[in-house]
Amino acid sequence: MALLQISEPDNHELAGTKELKAVIGIDLGTTNSLVGYVDGQDATVKICLDENGKALIESAVTYRSGHIPKVGSHKVNEVEKGACTVRSVKRLIGKSMAEMGKSGRLDEVEVKELSGKEILCVKTPLGLKTPVEISGEILKHMKLLAEKNLQKQIEGAVITVPAYFDDTQRQATKDAASMAGLKVLRLINEPTAAALAYGLETKDQGLFMVYDLGGGTFDVSILHLEQEVFSVVATGGDTNLGGDDFDELIAKHLAKNLPTSFDELNIMSKVNLLSVARELKEKFSSLNDKRNDAVAMLTLNNEIFELKLSIVELENLISKLVCKTLKICDQALLDAGLDHSELKEIVLVGGSTRLRIVRDSILNHYGKQPMVDINPDQVVCIGASLQADSLIGNRASRENWLLLDVTPLSLGIETMGGLVEKIIPRNTPIPVEKMKEFTTFKDGQAGMSIHVVQGERELVRDCRSLAKFEISNIPPMVAGKPRIVVSFRLDADGLLSVEARETSNRERYSIEINPSFGLTEEDVERIISESLDHSESDLQARGCEEKKLELARNLEALTAALSADSGLLAPSELEVIVKAMNEAKKALEDDGQTKKEIERVTTELDKCVEPFVQKRMNEAIGSALKGQSVDDLS
Repeated sequence: MALLQISEPDNHELAGTKELKAVIGIDLGTTNSLVGYVDGQDATVKICLDENGKALIESAVTYRSGHIPKVGSHKVNEVEKGACTVRSVKRLIGKSMAEMGKSGRLDEVEVKELSGKEILCVKTPLGLKTPVEISGEILKHMKLLAEKNLQKQIEGAVITVPAYFDDTQRQATKDAASMAGLKVLRLINEPTAAALAYGLETKDQGLFMVYDLGGGTFDVSILHLEQEVFSVVATGGDTNLGGDDFDELIAKHLAKNLPTSFDELNIMSKVNLLSVARELKEKFSSLNDKRNDAVAMLTLNNEIFELKLSIVELENLISKLVCKTLKICDQALLDAGLDHSELKEIVLVGGSTRLRIVRDSILNHYGKQPMVDINPDQVVCIGASLQADSLIGNRASRENWLLLDVTPLSLGIETMGGLVEKIIPRNTPIPVEKMKEFTTFKDGQAGMSIHVVQGERELVRDCRSLAKFEISNIPPMVAGKPRIVVSFRLDADGLLSVEARETSNRERYSIEINPSFGLTEEDVERIISESLDHSESDLQARGCEEKKLELARNLEALTAALSADSGLLAPSELEVIVKAMNEAKKALEDDGQTKKEIERVTTELDKCVEPFVQKRMNEAIGSALKGQSVDDLS
């Protein structure tokens, strides 16, 4: 993910004289994972195979008391008694217990306290394991598999993540790699990796859609290519939509022909039925296979069942989910202000895109045949491997490219009145660093609270709070004079650092943002949708808050002026001003006041204060001229 510039242009080493470094690309998938590398002999990507000759390694970890964890698939009847296999752990990264309510996995998880924080963990025979630890086991297995294939120590890895992984989830992935003994060269978005695999940087300029439907997640990215520079102009997705969901729908349908419903089956029987469902689905996934029906056998309670599925049944079962992916694609195009007719190519990624209904739906919806030249299961790993080879300096300078990703939601800070000042807007290419200057609200203000928020709404109460920290030791000055520079830096992996400094004393305060729990794609979609639905009311609310803030400042200044010069007023004049000030204070305390009403109160206060302002001005001019002659002024 992020800006890439591969190798230095002034590198004059002769071809063949440089020792190529052993680096790998890892597609850390929800259902399956792959690891690959660039072969120095022919500069092609090789996918590492396990002892059974398989490239796809199931993202599953089996725990058993007294044994080391085992990664990969195991037939249920071979799993020893007392063992526990954890699957789809990627779906647990960055989640809270509250978010697990709808997942159907509450019985698998438990919360434990680590470093003062409540962390979601998975129950295993070896105790509670965090999603980071489980992911670490998978990455360790992929590293060992690569070392066996390469016969070298691995010097670094590029690991892919869904485009919508937030700070917590990206950091958790890095932590898992660290546990596996891997040096992370870069985290890269899965759709971005696919673009590299297809060598889209060699195409003419234009817009490309990467449609990534894997086992557990769906991602879409709209890429813009110009002068061999890629930028991701919009992203979208759903972390809970993928081939696994297709399998569950199929399994529930097949269970209608069994003596026991799907929900009443025990865990082992569910796993077996889901495996049969996947087998039937995959029989319809061959591009050359035009079959209309598929059959598979299931053993349940020592009884064998013949289960059938027709292509019509399959398409009826999953059509709503496929339509949902297209709606997400349409929203990504809408976000970028684009029409589907502007798309140059559509790239398919993920094993689930082998299904005819997926490819036909895309063709019918967009009127464009999608690109399927590269194995959709391997394309992300191939892209990651190419990038790893590039980052380490193995590629020739003529093969350089640039890739820019974007941040999915705006980032900003809270200002007076509970308003949001956006510093990095949504869909800004990253890595990026932006700064804005702020000042104090009150005379002599010695401190300031920096509240970092994420979202598209105008008011802080409607956005997501990320972090807070305090600035102190601001030199005592009149309001508006101190200068506090706040800078936001999003790095190549999408991790945010915030720094604030007061310009006169140069003191710096900083924080690295690592939210307690991550956002799902549903959260991001909801945040964006709400910002669109409430855009008009949000602007009205912001306008009202700004007018309130202006009125509050006026009251603050007026209070200070009366404290100094109230003697210039007659008692009746002072009474009128105090009455207007009280009415203004009531208006500020009333949350139901409109912008128009606040403006009316402000205007009334200004009228009442105008004579006082004139008297103060006359007094100031008189004091300035006191003791001076006309000649002195000429």
